[in-house]
Amino acid sequence: MLIRICFFAILLAAAGCSRERSNVAVDAALLTQVPGDSVMVGAMRVKALKTTTPWKRLLEQPGVNERLDQLAKETSFDARKDLWEILWSSDGKEGLVYARGEFAPMGLEPKIEREGVQRMNYKGNMILGNEENAVWFVNSSTAVFGHTAKLRQLIDSRDSSKAGPSSVIREKINAFPPNTHFWMVADAAALPKFHPDGKAPDSGVAMNLMQNLPKLLQAVKVVTMQASLVDGLAMEMTASCADDLGARQVHDSLRGIVGIFRMSVSGPQREALLPVLDAVEVTQNQSETTMRARLTVQQFENLQNALSVKKEKRAD
Repeated sequence: MLIRICFFAILLAAAGCSRERSNVAVDAALLTQVPGDSVMVGAMRVKALKTTTPWKRLLEQPGVNERLDQLAKETSFDARKDLWEILWSSDGKEGLVYARGEFAPMGLEPKIEREGVQRMNYKGNMILGNEENAVWFVNSSTAVFGHTAKLRQLIDSRDSSKAGPSSVIREKINAFPPNTHFWMVADAAALPKFHPDGKAPDSGVAMNLMQNLPKLLQAVKVVTMQASLVDGLAMEMTASCADDLGARQVHDSLRGIVGIFRMSVSGPQREALLPVLDAVEVTQNQSETTMRARLTVQQFENLQNALSVKKEKRAD
């Protein structure tokens, strides 16, 4: 009898452990809408963000609630309580934005009451917008925004076996930890090749980055980025390269760019930005180079304040 009790206790414990996620939760209703030719996919987990201090501080910023109130009047939802998750994708030429939330109460049709917005029906699907940009409401809790022609193309291929991102992108998404609030995966090898237009940027830092970017992209196969706002800010970007030499080139370039930024920071933002740059760590593990930064709650608040001041000055 004792052996049986111990056996069932072990089974129950194992079942309890299996319920704990080991990777980030991604809304399948959004991911299955992503076209198979997407080379970049990213997300913002709004529902999880709403429990963080930065989200609450965002709503306290001047004008934010007023703009969200206006949006609520023009539509059938309030982003502050009805929005759950945002996903975006790009095929390297144009992008799509996907959202999950409660877009229509009591099972009613979603609405957008704004000048120039028309209700269009395409193959039994409701699209709100105009011939340039629109929102396709897949159902009352799933919406896709983009160029209208792209949305029609998406509807045409919705039953295709190629729906959803590639296996390369899916594998990287599944590796993100469960507390991730923002994430992005880019198949760098499939991205359009970048060529500088020859115009020299005003900033020496920007010039250095523009000159080295094409060379860096040639060495990189996949780029992943993630950020968590649990207890401050934790950011991480990883470049997976074809070989160790490519990873070393990315490693050295990133360290050089961080150093240049550090020397060029000046003015009232210097006190807030220097701890951010000092927190940056660049490491190489064989064919992968990772750049990490970890800020405390106070450091992150200082950064937010500095950026807010800079934004207000630009507005003036």
